[in-house]
Amino acid sequence: MLILLLRTILIYTFIILAVRLMGKRQVSDMQTSELVITLIISDIAAIPMQGVEQPLLSGLLPIMVLVALEIILSILMLKSSKFRNIICGNPIVIIKDGKILEKELKKLRVCYEDLYSLLRQQEVFDVKDIKYGIIETNGSLSLLKYKEDET
Repeated sequence: MLILLLRTILIYTFIILAVRLMGKRQVSDMQTSELVITLIISDIAAIPMQGVEQPLLSGLLPIMVLVALEIILSILMLKSSKFRNIICGNPIVIIKDGKILEKELKKLRVCYEDLYSLLRQQEVFDVKDIKYGIIETNGSLSLLKYKEDET
């Protein structure tokens, strides 16, 4: 039992260091690839935590490889915007000149209720007040509102 506890503490500490090495503090800051790596790491880490018959290194080594791959991937994304667009996608305009672009909403599989909820969270209650609404690659909504004298 003590060995299981020590292994769990060691793996937990190792994962915390690995995630910090990847450089993100919150899930909402993660790109898709980072979230996938994090989920895979948690799955791999559970195996040696559940049983002492599994060698500890068989859990730590794949985690180290995944963290190294994520760091390499992030460096490549910094150096190549084309590669970044392939991995992360592009921001998409969903509101233009006060009108919702239905085609873009369908592409993103976002329903009107979700869009209106996002708008209300940003204290916008009328789409006509928005010059541009953009869904960013991390899923957040950026808005450019009309100036008072433009409406």
